[in-house]
Amino acid sequence: MRLLKTICVLFLLIALAGMTQEPVKKPADKESTPAEGADEKVSRAMQLLRSYQTIRIETGTWLAKTEMCEGALQKHKEFDAWELSIVRSGRADVVITINHQPGWFYYQYSMVHLPTQVVLASGNVTAWDGTVACSMVADAIIERTKQARPLPKREKDHKGTTK
Repeated sequence: MRLLKTICVLFLLIALAGMTQEPVKKPADKESTPAEGADEKVSRAMQLLRSYQTIRIETGTWLAKTEMCEGALQKHKEFDAWELSIVRSGRADVVITINHQPGWFYYQYSMVHLPTQVVLASGNVTAWDGTVACSMVADAIIERTKQARPLPKREKDHKGTTK
């Protein structure tokens, strides 16, 4: 009985300590403002998002297999429009890593430019299974890339129809 009381008290103290922490706020005078001509200056991450061509996918879970994630990326029309390709071994411009913590529905992902080790995208998705998680991660990666890389305009072929 005494052990049970001790555990309850410890649990209560830990819960109270977690609730009293406040996020650190920047002082108003320290906030950064974009410099003039900021549109002309492009961040390193944006430059890398515009230029990568090859992707390697690594998963740390059997729930989200590499093949499922590759297929989810290839289903996007942007994948072909940007002329991206997936490699399984060898050099790739970027690597997308997907991990899953057992017992939870959270899948963490990151997209790293290998030569420079710059993180281009990262986050987590909530999904019941790996197939849905792969689809959600592919959507997030494509949306992130869209921010830096517009879709190429369709060219007309010699018959006057669009490709």
